[in-house]
Amino acid sequence: MLMNILVAIGLAVLVALYKFLPDKKIFVGVCLAGLTVFGVSAFVHHMNAKTAEDIREQQAQVYKMRMAFVAWYANYQKDIDRLDRNWQLYHSIIENLKSAEVYEYSTYEQLDELSRDAIDEQIHIHNLQVPPELDAESAELLESVLQKTRTYSDAQTKVITTVKDAANPESVTDLNALNAKIRDVTLRESPEILFTASEIAEIRDRLTMNGEPE
Repeated sequence: MLMNILVAIGLAVLVALYKFLPDKKIFVGVCLAGLTVFGVSAFVHHMNAKTAEDIREQQAQVYKMRMAFVAWYANYQKDIDRLDRNWQLYHSIIENLKSAEVYEYSTYEQLDELSRDAIDEQIHIHNLQVPPELDAESAELLESVLQKTRTYSDAQTKVITTVKDAANPESVTDLNALNAKIRDVTLRESPEILFTASEIAEIRDRLTMNGEPE
C-alpha cells in the first residue's frame, strides 16, 4: 500500500517537472537520478527481506533440532538413572556379602536378577541412535556421548555378570575366597566415571546461540 502511494507521488512529481522544467535535459537527469535511487532502495529492501527470511528459517531449524534433542535427552537421563540404580544395587549386594557369616542362596538370586537387568539395559543403550534432526556437528557430539555410555554400560555389565557367575552356589566353597575374588573383579573391571557434561553443554550452546523463532 505504502509502495503504491510513493509510486503515485513520484509519477505526479515527474509529470509536474516535465511540464514546468524549461530544459528537458534536466528532466532526464532527474529521472535517471530517481530511477537510480528507486533501484537502490528496491534492492536494499529485497536484500533485507531475504535476510530476515533466512534468519527465520535458521531459527526454525535450530528450534526443531532443540526440541528433538530435549526429547532425546529426557529419555537418555532415564537410562542413566537405570545404570546408576544397577550399580548402586550391585555395591549394596557385595557390601552385605562382606559382613555375611554364611553364603545364602538369596545373594545369588539378587545378582542373577541384577545381571539380567544390566544386560537388558546394555542392549537398550547399544540401540540408542542420534536424532536425525540434528546437524552434523551436534550429531557428532552426541555420538561421542553414546559411545562413552556404551563403554560404561559394557564395563558395568561385565563386572556384574562376572561376579554373578563367581557367586554360583554350586561353585562357592569359601566365603572369604569369594569376597576376595569379588573385590579383585570390582577393582580391575569397574567402569571409569561417565563424564559427558562437556559434550552436552556444547550441544546445548549450539542449539541456543541463534535463539528461537517467534
